Amino acid sequence: MELRYGDSAIDLKLPPHIDWHVLEKKVISSSAEMDVIQQGIDALLQQLADRLKKKSRITLICPDHTRKCNLPLILPALVDGLEKNFLADIEILIANGCHALQPETAVAELVSPAIYHRIPTFQHDALDDEQMLHFGQTSYGTDVRLNAKVKADFIITVGGILYHYFAGFGGGPKMILPGVAAYETIRQNHRRAIAADGHLHPRARHGNILANPVYNDLAEGADFVPNTLSLQVVLSPAGGVVFCAAGPIIATQKKLIPRVQELYSVEIAGRADVVIASAGGFPGDVNLIQAHKSIHHAFQAVRRGGVIILFAECREGIGSTTFLPYCECGSATAIGKALLEEFRMHGQTALALKEKAESVTIYFISALDDDIVIKAGMRPCRSTDDALADIKSREINKGYIMPRANMTVPVLKRS
Repeated sequence: MELRYGDSAIDLKLPPHIDWHVLEKKVISSSAEMDVIQQGIDALLQQLADRLKKKSRITLICPDHTRKCNLPLILPALVDGLEKNFLADIEILIANGCHALQPETAVAELVSPAIYHRIPTFQHDALDDEQMLHFGQTSYGTDVRLNAKVKADFIITVGGILYHYFAGFGGGPKMILPGVAAYETIRQNHRRAIAADGHLHPRARHGNILANPVYNDLAEGADFVPNTLSLQVVLSPAGGVVFCAAGPIIATQKKLIPRVQELYSVEIAGRADVVIASAGGFPGDVNLIQAHKSIHHAFQAVRRGGVIILFAECREGIGSTTFLPYCECGSATAIGKALLEEFRMHGQTALALKEKAESVTIYFISALDDDIVIKAGMRPCRSTDDALADIKSREINKGYIMPRANMTVPVLKRS
């Protein structure tokens, strides 16, 4: 079996004495992908007909390279429709959140070279205070400062929906907050993931938006932006657009969430002794912060005291300057205490990873320096054989393989 690693694949030789099961949903055909996209765009244009004046300034908010949604297919048809029907003055804002800015060549590839050279395209920089305007404060106390480009005549968010390990689901209102929010706004929102006892909030978890303090807070933040509609998609595990809907941000996301659950949740009868997983290759394994999402999903399928073996290249390193200092606190309890005293971005990821590493053994095959992996609570490996050597010496009977752990969420079968 081959597992994705960066832009390549690793041939996995599985120990034959273990009962292996592959956790992956059947790929839905996306042969009519452009038809699906066009139907969504047509629905969006129809909804805009009574709301958008001719020659209006429109900002399209699109996800960055860590949140692919087939923009090179979507944007040409969307831009054509907006220009033809409304003579719109369009610009694109890349919703980086607090992620690092990318080279312009990467941005051009993200939106397609044709669109990049046709439509003014900008990257959101959460650290650039001059980009930001104040919009208000949520009922949770988050001070909402957003990119000034959301003051256009109309905003259209474009993005895909997937599970998110503490916001419930990605996409939807996350295109606004954290997508185009100031760093301090994002920090205040993500702080809601930590409960008063220093543990991760029990409702801030994947697949849950009900009474989720992170989701509810960012949804309020998105509500501060008037004149907004969205075009949202769900990709198949193979990467093709299989569902597309248009309308108000939150209502459209909720409409598509059942589709995400159908495609990416895999029912399991019980937890395994070992889970071997790939973060899905680039960009799912672009850095450690992104790779943690795959660890989180693999953790749902392994018994306590079991083993996770994860393949994640991490070509861009950790992906955060604030993550490792929290790991150096030592235990999960110590990290939780430090977060209550001073919360910084990605501290919640350090806590989440350390809690898992204290419950199971995690072998991490990556390009990261060994000391980084060790400080994060995991065991560094340079080859599959090194990781498999350990499980050969353990009492292991059942194992799962997760080829796309960045997307696949195991769910225990109800008795």
